[in-house]
Amino acid sequence: MLPLRPLGFGEMFSAVFDTVRRYTSALYLPLVVVAVILAVPMLTVCVLLSGSFADAIEAFPSDPADATGAQLWDVIRPVLAIGGMYLLAIMVQYVIAGPLATVVLRAATLGRKLTAGQAWREARPRLRTTTAVTGLLFGGVLLAYLLVLVAVLLLDMVDGGLATLAMVLLFGALVVGGVYVTVRLAPQVPVVVLEESGPKTAIRRAWQLNKGNWWRSLGLTALISIVGGFAAGILSAPLRIVLAVALPIDTTDTTDYAGTVLDGQLTHGTMTLVLLLGMGIGLFTSVATGPLVPLANGVLYIDRRIRNERLDIALAEAAGIQLAESHGYPQPVPVPAQAVPAPPAPSVPAPSVPAPAAPPAPPASSVQPAEPAEPAEPAEPADERPEGS
Repeated sequence: MLPLRPLGFGEMFSAVFDTVRRYTSALYLPLVVVAVILAVPMLTVCVLLSGSFADAIEAFPSDPADATGAQLWDVIRPVLAIGGMYLLAIMVQYVIAGPLATVVLRAATLGRKLTAGQAWREARPRLRTTTAVTGLLFGGVLLAYLLVLVAVLLLDMVDGGLATLAMVLLFGALVVGGVYVTVRLAPQVPVVVLEESGPKTAIRRAWQLNKGNWWRSLGLTALISIVGGFAAGILSAPLRIVLAVALPIDTTDTTDYAGTVLDGQLTHGTMTLVLLLGMGIGLFTSVATGPLVPLANGVLYIDRRIRNERLDIALAEAAGIQLAESHGYPQPVPVPAQAVPAPPAPSVPAPSVPAPAAPPAPPASSVQPAEPAEPAEPAEPADERPEGS
């Protein structure tokens, strides 16, 4: 369970991998299913293009300067098709891994169990908004790069040297700006999932929430990515060894590379095996490392809200935990309530009511005999009246 207090850098790093260890099936099973679905068209394209790709490489001259436009296009066309499908698969994995990892992290923070089916059902309603948020971020960066490219091409028509200098400066500024914006908006997917915000609201909220935390966000996501990539490389080492054996290319000898290897060993079957293994390694790496950065972004989101908005109290109440410590925050000392005497009942004068009738006299056997009183004259009956009245 995630500590309900401001987190240090080491605690955030450990929280990511602890969540992966405790919720492995909930994190990876949906991603594996998606990867298998995506692998079917990708591997089909690899099989269909492997023969033409091998022929294009075999016909490509040893000196690239001697290649014609048709020869160059024959090599680039399958690379664009296969690479485009791979990038599309990576984007789909990233969009799904974001809300899925956030849902799993919420369960880990509250200390409750979560199955893969439950995680998918909770994450699925937020996929559309996550896609929109991701599109706004990376689409804006891509549009900026395209505008710079158009500006550089226009400058190149006027002055080639000025265009080169402008390209270096503008692309350098775009790289720095793109990295800054991406890191600053790291908590945007957790905002979408946990606060159920729209795309624009989530971007504004994430920008404000991560204020003053840029270097910490960069360090955590970069370290998580490096460690995750290293671990995925170790796990995929057997496939890489098979790929190296299937493609025995000696890049130190250009003549052998162009003549002996390509003409003799890089057959259609070898190219098919190379493309299938390469695609399999890429999909495995994307699945293995996909949840790591979203988990790091979720931990950053929780830490920022604990520090700025006291989210630890709400989380503790949701988890049924009574916080008995201050957790680094000054809290008022509770003052014991003193017993206050109850105020006296107000003195209200009793309402005037007629006195109750005297109880009947007890029987003679229970009291002493009294002195006999003189008989009184009988009263005239009230209902007797004189005649004629």
